[in-house]
Amino acid sequence: MKNSQIIEILDYWNFWNQDRDTGVQRAGYVDELFRQKDIKEVSVVVGVRRSGKSTILLQVLKKIIEWGTPKENILYVNFEEPAFTPCLNLEFLSQLYGAYMEEFNPRGKVFIVLDEVQLVPQWEKFVRGLYDRGENIKFYVTGSSSKLLSREFGSALTGRTYSNEIFPLNFREFLEFKGKQNLLNRVSGKGSPKLRHWFRHYMKFGGFPQVALTPKEKDKTQILKDYYSAIIEKDIVQRYGVRDAKKLKEFCLNLVVNISTPFSGYKAKKRQEISQPTANKFLEYARDVFLIQTIDYFSYSFVRQKANPCKIYAIDPGLYNAVSFKFSENLGRIFENLAYLEYRRKQKEIFYWQNKNEVDFLVRKGVKINKAVNACWELNKENREREINGLLEAMDKFKLKNAEIITMGYKEEIKVGGKKIQVRNFFDVI
Repeated sequence: MKNSQIIEILDYWNFWNQDRDTGVQRAGYVDELFRQKDIKEVSVVVGVRRSGKSTILLQVLKKIIEWGTPKENILYVNFEEPAFTPCLNLEFLSQLYGAYMEEFNPRGKVFIVLDEVQLVPQWEKFVRGLYDRGENIKFYVTGSSSKLLSREFGSALTGRTYSNEIFPLNFREFLEFKGKQNLLNRVSGKGSPKLRHWFRHYMKFGGFPQVALTPKEKDKTQILKDYYSAIIEKDIVQRYGVRDAKKLKEFCLNLVVNISTPFSGYKAKKRQEISQPTANKFLEYARDVFLIQTIDYFSYSFVRQKANPCKIYAIDPGLYNAVSFKFSENLGRIFENLAYLEYRRKQKEIFYWQNKNEVDFLVRKGVKINKAVNACWELNKENREREINGLLEAMDKFKLKNAEIITMGYKEEIKVGGKKIQVRNFFDVI
């Protein structure tokens, strides 16, 4: 490919000759990544496909320009650009960078975004080369595979990276995309009927930005199915060269439709007639591409911790509902999944625990468990004793004086002996 062709393609994606529309700003992510413009380390941005990584980085670049950086000092490269597909290798990266430098000869600091960088073999050598030469460049790189990126960093970029994880919209962001953020300003009890309406909508269709902006429910469902298929086909089957795609698809479907439940390779072997090593390998793939996330059983013994099943959570409830068709039947499991995601967004270290009753989340800080939490769509006479007793067992075990039950539109303080369980409204937690 000629340098002139490269520049012509890049011009479409960059701000050089246009003011690009970057959509609704996700301020929390944008502000943090903008702050990182002044640190030398490569800012790594990972997350499930279509979670908004590219848009967020474009918003960051736009803000950098607004703060005085010349447009010519910004280079955004989208490696999913079809015209680049036949050329994706280390040599092409060097040619692309050379074409950019020849065209603009920028003075001062340059900001480079390499989007979906895992598509370029040995990309990390290109980044490290410029990094170690002390070039005045700030790199942002994005990818849709957590473990893939970490493995590459381990071999070439150790100590040179700063990691960031992007999630689909949480409920607060979802309301902002809908222009309904004021509904949260005066929450009391279960909130207004309008707020509850939008929360049920969010539980059903989730927080992928494009889905949130799509008006028709039929179209939302189709987009979510397409996302799910792309994650399986492109991010797992093609990326990892999976030979038995049918078994993988069956396995991933079983994972996603069983959110908020324990998983083990042994159970998968019995259910699908696949070997435990294959089940564990498929599970790792699903985690790598952020389709699902897992939490371990908590034990001070690492061997015992790993001997117990992990629990499965979907990265977004919309994906679950698009493939399960069981929305109304499983509000409790979806609600627990949402509570889990809130803790993960806050980068909490989370486990589950079980004695006579189960505790959904143990939050660890340092070496100590400092919080026990149950998530419950509705606290009622059928489940109240079970939810409370599980927390009391954990409080005795881990010497806690306080615990929480997160529920929908309900507040209460429960005192048992010298222990206190705070029942919290989900709308106060986000």
